[in-house]
Parts: sequence; structure tokens; C-alpha cells
Amino acid sequence: MSRFSPRSRASLRTAALLLAGLLTACGDDLEPTPGDEQVDPDPQEETPSGSGPENGTHVRHQDNRDGSFTTTVDATSKTEWIGLDLDLGKQSSAAEDTVWDLSFQRFGIRSRGGVSGTGGVEVAVLAGQGFAQVTQAPASGYATDAADGADMGEDPDTVFQAGDGWYAYDVTTHKLTPRPNVYVVRSDAGAYFKVEMLAYYDDAGTPAMLKLRWAKVPGPVSGGHVHAGPGSL
Repeated sequence: MSRFSPRSRASLRTAALLLAGLLTACGDDLEPTPGDEQVDPDPQEETPSGSGPENGTHVRHQDNRDGSFTTTVDATSKTEWIGLDLDLGKQSSAAEDTVWDLSFQRFGIRSRGGVSGTGGVEVAVLAGQGFAQVTQAPASGYATDAADGADMGEDPDTVFQAGDGWYAYDVTTHKLTPRPNVYVVRSDAGAYFKVEMLAYYDDAGTPAMLKLRWAKVPGPVSGGHVHAGPGSL
């Protein structure tokens, strides 16, 4: 026999219906609204297309996500020079005296200034400095590629080959190892870039697969003003 009167049972049913309605309402509030979902950005979309250096047939770039790029240049040809336009981060033809700043062939590195071209490209050698230490272009110390002087060989005396050169040669192993130098390049557009040579061989040991790290840096300060150079905005 039921312990509740008809009136009590009716009250219980009403309370149950009210509770069910409240739960339904709360459930609706918990449902996500279309378009409110948090979606992780596609990592491939972080850098808009065309905003950074572009790969070429002999040049491959890696974005280091710190303002610098690591570039591998296939300089294995003994007849062709591979040009690199630092301002645009593009491979260019070094067969023409236009739109390149540095060019590479085997262990040779040229800059498009002096005897190597009319771009006015200049290079300052900062010996023994770390890449991260160079935060601004120096105000002096720049040079251009020069004609062959009183030394062995008949090749032009390029800035990268000047002095001890950009690499050390081991007569025992016949291997080239980059010296711990940073090269500040004033491009043909008047911008400044720091360049560090990282390797002459790729992971498979193939020679003339030059690897370099580079980044744009502010121009030198002269008289309290930053010298941007001609052609810069």
C-alpha cells in the first residue's frame, strides 16, 4: 500500500518534471555553439606564401623561426656559379652582373662588388665572433673582391678568401672546415646581412654542398643615426 496520498504523488510528479526541464536547459548550455570551437592553426600557414626566401634548383632554405635562415647551396658544378640574392632570398643567375649578392662554386665565394660585379656589394669579416653576438652591422672594415695579388693561384682575391680564407684545410683528411667567422654583407640594395658558413659537406659527405646561416641586421650607427645605405627605404 502506498505511503503517499494522491495529492503528494501529484506534487512529486510535478517536481520531477521541473527537474527534468532544468537538466535539459543546462544540457543546452553545455553544447558548443557552431564556430566557437578552438582550432589549432595549421603550422604550414604560419608563414604566408611568398613572405620568405624561396627555394630554387640549387638552393634550399630552412626558416629557423628566429629571424635567421639556414640555406644549402648545391655548388658542386665546376663551371657554373650559383647566385643568391639576399634581399629577396632567391637563387639567381650569377652568369649575369645583376640581382645577386653572393655566388658560389665549389669552395669559391664571390660578392658582387669590386672585380666580381657592379653591385657595390661589400663584406666585413668579423673573426671569431658568434652569430648571435652580431646584432648590428659594423661601421667600418668593409672590402670588395679584388684582382689576384701576389699569392698562389690566379683566382681573384675575394673577401671570403682573403687572409686565411673562410675555411681551414686539413692536409691529413683533405677536409674543409669553416672558420668561426661572421661576414656582414652590404647588399646591392644597401641592406645589411650577417652570414655564417656552417659546412662544406652535406650529411652524406658530398663536398660543395655549402650550408650557411644568415639574417638581416640593422645598419651601422654613425653620428647617432642608423646608416641604411642607398636603395633602402
